[in-house]
Amino acid sequence: MGAVFSGCMSAKDENAGGRPVNPPDRNPIERMRNSASPGHGFKYFDGVGWKYLPPGVKAEMFTMTAEKLYALAQEAFVAGDNTKALFAARWLHVHQPDAELAPEARRIVAEVYEKRGFHENAFQEYQALLDAHPNYDAAKRAEVAKRMFDIAGSYLDGQWFRWKIPYQERMYLPVFSSMSRTAKLYKQVVANAPYGEMAASAQYGVGQAHERALTGFWGFFADEKAYQKATEAYQLLADRYQKRPGDAPRPNQAEIDRVVGEAGFRVAAIFEVQANEGVYDQSMAERAINAFKDFRVLNAGNPTLKPKLDEATDRINGLHLERVRGALAIADFYERRGKWIAAFKYFGETSFRAENVEGLAAKGTPIYEEAQRINQQAITSLFRVSEKSVNEALDKAAEIENVDPTKLMNLSDRELNSVERSSRQIELNLRLQEDVLRKAVNGDDAAYQKVDALKGRADTLLKAAEAELDRREAEANKE
Repeated sequence: MGAVFSGCMSAKDENAGGRPVNPPDRNPIERMRNSASPGHGFKYFDGVGWKYLPPGVKAEMFTMTAEKLYALAQEAFVAGDNTKALFAARWLHVHQPDAELAPEARRIVAEVYEKRGFHENAFQEYQALLDAHPNYDAAKRAEVAKRMFDIAGSYLDGQWFRWKIPYQERMYLPVFSSMSRTAKLYKQVVANAPYGEMAASAQYGVGQAHERALTGFWGFFADEKAYQKATEAYQLLADRYQKRPGDAPRPNQAEIDRVVGEAGFRVAAIFEVQANEGVYDQSMAERAINAFKDFRVLNAGNPTLKPKLDEATDRINGLHLERVRGALAIADFYERRGKWIAAFKYFGETSFRAENVEGLAAKGTPIYEEAQRINQQAITSLFRVSEKSVNEALDKAAEIENVDPTKLMNLSDRELNSVERSSRQIELNLRLQEDVLRKAVNGDDAAYQKVDALKGRADTLLKAAEAELDRREAEANKE
């Protein structure tokens, strides 16, 4: 009750020039109006029962024909007397639901709610009209669908929802913006006419609502499912409304093509966002690149999407560059931990990918310059880590220098394990191509011969140590 009395607001009424309209007991004008209509309030009416009669509304309305009720409601609505219009229209469609003018009465109720800012309630009334009158005139159904679409659009633009106080027609509590509720409104528009004029645009609105739910305060709590809802909405749009060979063009085919194209672009953009969230997971970047490529192929001949096509090209190059940065980060990670061969592998991949980006991007562009810089950095790092790998192997050479591979059976288990570890580490550190090993020793032929001999010795010892370990394990199992 505290929330109601402290937070309730009055809906603005066009009849009051946009000013909040206070409840009758607080408004002196309303009190004067009430005194001029002493019959208002809860009353018993013969043949009708107990009913509440609003101020300014006469009891004769209870016995009017549908035509007279509708004329009264329409006249009151035009004059700005929304209370009378609402009462008359609602009485008509509730008590004479089969009347020819019943759907028009429902429409007046919805339009009154729109005037008062209760757009969600108006949406619900429009929906009730379509549900209760499936044979409603096709042109008018299209008008109602457009109104419902526009209401959903206002919430997509950030308008707050309102909770209308029960049994009140002006009082409400604001309940913030909600993209999940907005998505439901758009889904209802689609469900009403899956292949109607507004269907493709409404389905795009579903995707937009889910995507915007990923931004702002609540976007901080978004997870993989939130991204999935947005992409599924866009993909459904493409699957259902993409024009296929042999399909007859629809009246609004150009708009449908544009929306379908935009949906494909948004799917790729969502993948791009997810790719940028984690530098070590490059799979999403690949999905984004493929999605942007598909967008370009499917919409290459659509002039209305030319800016998006150019943007898709730039984003593809940017994603390739992001993959370059990802490979570089992984290489740096392994180098910091002394994993020289793994670091060498990823520095090589970084250079390879950077060269591809240089080939895709135009010279002189920021992407081209950044790719070129990273490529040079990766090439320098390749030499550095290969040199470290060789030097570490040479430092460990003394650990296997005096070991005879034919006499490993004479070693203790601890000594044999030590030989196996050392020879494995040396063999791994020298698992480089000949030209790389030569460069790591600055082209010194004697130094290379020493490294090559060490590589062969480590490989021989490793195989012998592994064989002896297997023999001892077999003997132990026999026992």
